[in-house]
Amino acid sequence: MFQVYACIAHEHDLRLVLVAGVICFLAALTSFAAFGQARQDSPRRPFWLGLAGLVAGVGIWSTHFVAMLAYRPSLPMGYDVPITLLSVVVAIVLCACGWWAALSRGRAAPPLAGAIIGAGIATMHYIGMAAVIVSGRIFWDSGLATASVAIGIGFAAAATALQARRPQAGSWLPALLLTVGICGMHFTAMAAASVLPDPRIEVPPSAIDQGTLATIVTAAALLLLAIGFGLVLFERSLARSQLEEAQQRAALAEEVLRGAAERETLHHSLQQHAAISSAALDNMAQGLSMYDAEDRLIIHNRRYVEIYDMPEELREPGTPISIILQHIFGSNQLPTDEAGNRVALREVELANGRTIEIQIQQLPGGGWVATHEDVTEKRAASRHIAYLAAHDVLTGLPNRATFGERLKQEAAQAKRGRGFALLTIDLDRFKEVNDTLGHPIGDEILKAVSKRLTDLVRDEDLVTRLGGDEFAILQSGIGVAADAAALANRAIEALAEPFEFEGHTVAIGASVGISLAPGDGLDADELLKMSDLALYRAKSDSRGTFRFFEEGMDSRLRERRTIENDLRAAIREGQFVVHYQPLLDLKQGRIGCFEALVRWNHPERGLVQPNDFISIAEESGLIIPIGEWVLRQACRDAATWPGDVGVAVNLSAAQFKRGDLVAMTTSALSAAGLAPARLELEITESVLLHDEAWVRTVLEKLTALGIRIAMDDFGTGYSSLSYLRSFPFAKIKIDSSFVADLVGTTDSLAIVQATIQLSRKLGMTTTAEGVETEEQLRILTEEGCAEVQGYHVSRPIPADGVAGLLELYGCSETPLRKAG
Repeated sequence: MFQVYACIAHEHDLRLVLVAGVICFLAALTSFAAFGQARQDSPRRPFWLGLAGLVAGVGIWSTHFVAMLAYRPSLPMGYDVPITLLSVVVAIVLCACGWWAALSRGRAAPPLAGAIIGAGIATMHYIGMAAVIVSGRIFWDSGLATASVAIGIGFAAAATALQARRPQAGSWLPALLLTVGICGMHFTAMAAASVLPDPRIEVPPSAIDQGTLATIVTAAALLLLAIGFGLVLFERSLARSQLEEAQQRAALAEEVLRGAAERETLHHSLQQHAAISSAALDNMAQGLSMYDAEDRLIIHNRRYVEIYDMPEELREPGTPISIILQHIFGSNQLPTDEAGNRVALREVELANGRTIEIQIQQLPGGGWVATHEDVTEKRAASRHIAYLAAHDVLTGLPNRATFGERLKQEAAQAKRGRGFALLTIDLDRFKEVNDTLGHPIGDEILKAVSKRLTDLVRDEDLVTRLGGDEFAILQSGIGVAADAAALANRAIEALAEPFEFEGHTVAIGASVGISLAPGDGLDADELLKMSDLALYRAKSDSRGTFRFFEEGMDSRLRERRTIENDLRAAIREGQFVVHYQPLLDLKQGRIGCFEALVRWNHPERGLVQPNDFISIAEESGLIIPIGEWVLRQACRDAATWPGDVGVAVNLSAAQFKRGDLVAMTTSALSAAGLAPARLELEITESVLLHDEAWVRTVLEKLTALGIRIAMDDFGTGYSSLSYLRSFPFAKIKIDSSFVADLVGTTDSLAIVQATIQLSRKLGMTTTAEGVETEEQLRILTEEGCAEVQGYHVSRPIPADGVAGLLELYGCSETPLRKAG
């Protein structure tokens, strides 16, 4: 590239180089224009193709010799006339062949035609160079020579391909590409030539000198370009004139035809007017009948006959309205207002049950017209919409809006001494059933609940579905709280009975909250709120029971909401810390694992224990981000401990429901650099109640990674033994309630013994929780328990205390690393 640049900048007159480029662009533009005429003008196509080839060949030839005039080799120089003439003939012939090939069909034709033209460019140049006679010897750089041929062919092919793809866009851009190819080919080829002076070689007198040849070539090329370009412009101007003339003739013919068509249309419209009017009447959606000033029928349509099943004799013009009314209604009178005027709009119900809306309009000069519309379906739809607006779609019970209106009415009557009770009912375990058996079964349960509740109440009471699995009963006209308590008990008992659907036996149960008017208040919204507070207390104390509203319940609810809001702030501000309680390996007498226990470092309340906020976090869904943070922090801390010490982390049911537990656990291990075998995940039986198949799949994936799974609080659930067989547990943790009664209570000891023996047979490790005395530790050791955990070993400690505890138990053989 530098060699080409040096050739142009230092061995050429740049002014003449510019002249050569302008001549080349004009020749390319004229050649493309002539080719465009050849594509459009089939009879004279050979002439235009010949002109395109002639212009292109001479343009390339003149560009070469003008550029050669710009060349300054500092040696005597001339041209051999026969070879020079041969170069222009070759250029013209190959360019004409290229344009002829461009007319062929197929996607490959345009670039192939350009390649032929490019070959003509290269052939002309090197024949022209063979005509050069100089007092020296010419040596060629084969690499640059090959590059010059590739440039000429490549740009020429690109130019013809662009012209074929965008023929309407004009010829200047393809002409510019062809110009770049010609000039690029010439100057690259000139850079490839090196002249070594040789005084033995003389320029013969017969050779034409460089300046004379360039002058002749330039003059001839410009003349030819002017002629060719003029021919193209003249042809296009002539074509435009012919097109405009043809368009004018076509417009005149169209105007004549339009006038004839309009006259024909007017004639036909007059003939069809009567038929169209009749068809329009017969195709009206409403029936129509018109009467004169003496109430005699003038005209009617087909729909009118269909609505009233009108017999033939009553359809005749002149039929009195009284006879028609007698047929329709059994009466010969139209309805009138107090002034005796006919009612303009009314609805009548026919004997067949159809509802017809009749609208009457007086006509100028006497007479009147009536439209008749069958609105049976419309009125039924309106009634259905009104029903839906007031009732729950699924159960058919009055909805929350209807219930609210009735509650306000009862509250107004309570001000005059008529008391009532408001019972809010929430189904227990319904969400678990809905998630496990699916929404269709859940919907059937809701409908069955509605039926059972409706059967319990009196006609004056109101049962409603407030939304989801929450119902309410408005118990009217009661005087004592015992009436409400009796109804609540009956509702709890009725809903505790199992439901049978599609082979499934489903037991759910219900909790009830009660507020009383006027004792608890007279404001409808406040009474509903009080009932909700009582329901919340019933669900918190013991599901399957009822509670009355009591003073102070609202303050406890506010406290719960405050804790929930503070938890959200704690997540944002990172107020949680992890403490670790050791699990002592009784066989080795050393700590083999630490259980991670979250603590809340509240800015005002200090260190808050899990029992004070975990349940609220689970109900609000905040346990998911808290649990993920604990898992990640525990993995980071454990990565700094000795390699044979693991960490145990508790999982909640919400984390399983979210569906990304495996990915999140893998991410936590990877980020901390902790081996999966050092992580132990603890779950309770509540996790297994939601979707056993899904939970089993998740646990199997975690186990496949090398993570150990432990069942926490073993012995407190009704189906723990079946779970041990179905799920991949590596450890059983005996609940602290059995350990607390271990000394002096044979039942607890028997359960602990059975659990330890069972775990041995199943190949599982056993950990006893809540070990607080030496006696408890002795019994567990004698029974063969593998691990113990509790205050007798150590209370939960901050992460910075782990090192000292490991040293105390002789577990510091591998030094701890700093977290980083």
